[in-house]
Amino acid sequence: MTDNDHLLAFALKWRHWGGGSAGDILVEFGLTPTMYFQRLRHYLHSGSAPNLPEHVVHQLDTLCITRLAQSGLRHSH
Repeated sequence: MTDNDHLLAFALKWRHWGGGSAGDILVEFGLTPTMYFQRLRHYLHSGSAPNLPEHVVHQLDTLCITRLAQSGLRHSH
């Protein structure tokens, strides 16, 4: 499993519960939530992510936007 696949698997697992806590993200990836959601969003829009149903991609993208907004960052897509 690549790092990006790991990001995506975690996101899919936690998408119904707000994407995972800051502590879970730190322990799992060694990243702040901001860095994690930036990387996940980039991966979703890179064309390299596996084919996912459109509603799942939209759900994950919305989750990233929400969590990044909570950290004070604006989205670029």
